[in-house]
Amino acid sequence: MVGDAILEVTGAYRINYFMGGNSEPVLHAHIVPRYLSEPDVFRKGGPWSYPDSFKESNSFDFERDRSLIGEIGLAIQKRL
Repeated sequence: MVGDAILEVTGAYRINYFMGGNSEPVLHAHIVPRYLSEPDVFRKGGPWSYPDSFKESNSFDFERDRSLIGEIGLAIQKRL
């Protein structure tokens, strides 16, 4: 449901799901939209394949991303 909502809102062509829980006894998940505009070398790898400079300049910012959060929330609500 969350992946479908992110696809709808972002226009991504695919979603990558990463689940973990090895280091802590809790589920840890990443739901990552992927875009055809990404260079192949990065798009075909996990999000951690990007250089640190890219990750730092594209990290989450609550104020900048507020409208995106709202749009994803509405898209999830439609699916409930």
